[in-house]
Amino acid sequence: MAILTVSTDTPGAIAKGHRKHRLGATMLSDRALEVTDAFGLRNTGFHSGPPPPIAPKALPVPTSLLVDASGKVLWMDQSENYQRRSDPDYVVAALRKHLDAPAAVTTAS
Repeated sequence: MAILTVSTDTPGAIAKGHRKHRLGATMLSDRALEVTDAFGLRNTGFHSGPPPPIAPKALPVPTSLLVDASGKVLWMDQSENYQRRSDPDYVVAALRKHLDAPAAVTTAS
């Protein structure tokens, strides 16, 4: 299992945040919204950043996905508030349910 994050941030901003927050996930830049669009997650109704080309032309809806190796979405949680992300305990419960491995998945303190 691999944990990935996808963001519209630049690779440099992602690297800086990765070091700052000591995240264990692989963090990917999706400036062209290719991954966002592949999963139908584009939020064109709200944009708070600077105009393109500095910022992407749209933002993704904050979403947590559990995707299998073939690309099939097994579980999804989308936030109704663009400033909120999925609660870690809620994500862990979904992982346990779909991966059937209760001892293998824990939240970090």
